[in-house]
Amino acid sequence: MHVSDLLTLMGHLSLGNDNVSTAEREIFLQYLNLAHFELYQQTASLNMDLAWARTLTTEEGETSVRLPDPPYIIQRVYDLTHHRPLTRASVAELLQLNPESGGVGPPRLYYAIGSELYFYPIPTSLLTVKVLYIPQPVSFREETLEDAIPYPLAYHPVLVDGALYYLFQDQSGFKNPMKMAEAKQRWKAGQSRLLAYLKGATGLSLSTFSPL
Repeated sequence: MHVSDLLTLMGHLSLGNDNVSTAEREIFLQYLNLAHFELYQQTASLNMDLAWARTLTTEEGETSVRLPDPPYIIQRVYDLTHHRPLTRASVAELLQLNPESGGVGPPRLYYAIGSELYFYPIPTSLLTVKVLYIPQPVSFREETLEDAIPYPLAYHPVLVDGALYYLFQDQSGFKNPMKMAEAKQRWKAGQSRLLAYLKGATGLSLSTFSPL
């Protein structure tokens, strides 16, 4: 389902009308994005369809690499130059290892600040790494196509239930406690089904990943 289809479905389920106004569709889109971001938080670490692999090389005179998109979860960093995986560390941990930040040589560790990856020890020559990561979620627009919705097609209606749950709390005219309770029940059940599906499809656990 395209996002425009999801908004039309929201109009049918909330107002009993497929021909909703432009202003109403804009409100629906806001709540659809709220549901999208909540669902992304719960499922991204298990949704392997979201994982991107990027091979990056440090520039001459530089000791870090920049991911092309802001990461939400970094799953793996592999040093292709020295043929070994790198372990994630925090800046605080690195300061304990080397307060003067003077260690140089083939890196064993990496740390992330935003989209930038830094290495320790500091590489003394060009370094090539392969990074497997999940990017930050992107807001839906009405023009967003089905393929850009980062959940299996069968679970697209779950987004509608989540959006309706938020919509029916709206004080500006959509408030409906009974419908809100019904949407909440469907929303929570849909989240559980999607999580179960993704766990079964990947065979992976949350402990496998390193969230930012």
